[in-house]
Amino acid sequence: MPGYAEPGIAPATFSTADIYVGRKDRLVGPVLSYSLLLLFFFLLYSQLPLLIPALQGLRLVYAVGGAAIVAVLVEKMLSHGGWELVWPESYLLLGLLAAAAISCFGALWPRYAVDNTLDLAKAVALSLVLLSSVNSTRRLRVLIWFMVLGGLFPALGTLRNYFQGNLMEGGRAGWVGIFANPNELAYSLVLLVPLAISLAAGVPRWVVVLLGGIIATYIAAIYVSFSRGGMIGLLAVLAVIGLRGRSIPVRVLMILLLAASLAFIAQGWSRDEGFTQLGTDANFRERLATMQAGFAMFADHPISGVGLGCSVIAWPLYAPPDVHARRWLVIHNTFLQSLSETGIVGFLCFTLLLGAALHDAREITRRGPESGSGDSAQLADGLGKSLWGFVVCGLSGGFILSWFPYILVGAVSSLKKITKESSPGAPAGQPRGLYD
Repeated sequence: MPGYAEPGIAPATFSTADIYVGRKDRLVGPVLSYSLLLLFFFLLYSQLPLLIPALQGLRLVYAVGGAAIVAVLVEKMLSHGGWELVWPESYLLLGLLAAAAISCFGALWPRYAVDNTLDLAKAVALSLVLLSSVNSTRRLRVLIWFMVLGGLFPALGTLRNYFQGNLMEGGRAGWVGIFANPNELAYSLVLLVPLAISLAAGVPRWVVVLLGGIIATYIAAIYVSFSRGGMIGLLAVLAVIGLRGRSIPVRVLMILLLAASLAFIAQGWSRDEGFTQLGTDANFRERLATMQAGFAMFADHPISGVGLGCSVIAWPLYAPPDVHARRWLVIHNTFLQSLSETGIVGFLCFTLLLGAALHDAREITRRGPESGSGDSAQLADGLGKSLWGFVVCGLSGGFILSWFPYILVGAVSSLKKITKESSPGAPAGQPRGLYD
């Protein structure tokens, strides 16, 4: 059985379980897993179980995610198809998971490392479910809409807390659940800004206005989080969009937003820890100390690291002697976190994973207009800029165990698969890229 027309994706099969309607390049395919995936995204962003007391303790997010995995397995069995993997992203994901599992054997707290590895396994599984069930640009666009609209929950919740005075130390606002930490909240919203912009092409004017209002809500929530890493990530994303944007109005808007953000930093920043006098900033010095400790952890455990998530456990052992932190700290750099917690193999898998996704997103963006796939190019452009936002935010935060980088990688992998399936060269009369 021949494979795909281009290298990089494992062979696929076609059967009556895959149903085509309308245009032949629009695969309906697995419906249940995709529906559960959308429900998962709604629950992830809305944090509904935390808002409704009756739902607390049900672990709906994990239950729906697990159901989506089971649905994919059932759909694969019914269609007699194998699990689709994309080279190199899917294999690097599995390599990272394997490195995390190996880190458990030499971890400073093995049970804690195992728990964190299971959490990483859930994120990896979600990425693979996304790859399997999102098989058209239309499905990917709908999924991104769920993310963009879902982002309003933490953004509006944060603004509500700010105006009601429900603030953390330093006058910072957050929300609930995975968005309770202002840094996590700000970074997750930064990633949504370019995704919202990618949805603005070819839609009615009122939708563009709606998206503009959503982006403004995100930025306002990022402001009141007073997250320095989030603000730097936002500035980086706005700058990239402004420099690379093909639409003059979008470029002008991004420049205006960039100027407004700089003005906010200069005039509206009320948190004690700001962007000046960093040499005497205790919070900034603590972050540098965690990075110094991270290198020391890697020097002692270069192969397997101290265990996934266990850098916070190792902190008292490796903290510089001149730093007297009031609490145990995690490594405040995602890349150094992967190096210290999973060793050199995990670090290479993680960094190469992001590099491959960024490269593929850029290639799809570049080739899109040439191949007549403008929609794919727009989505790839948004995903690529969102990944750059993660890279910048990750330089000052430890986000290796958050959902969002793996969601973005899964979306890029899915789009890579979709564009290869629709590329020229498939036998006439069959869905492009899928062969009997």
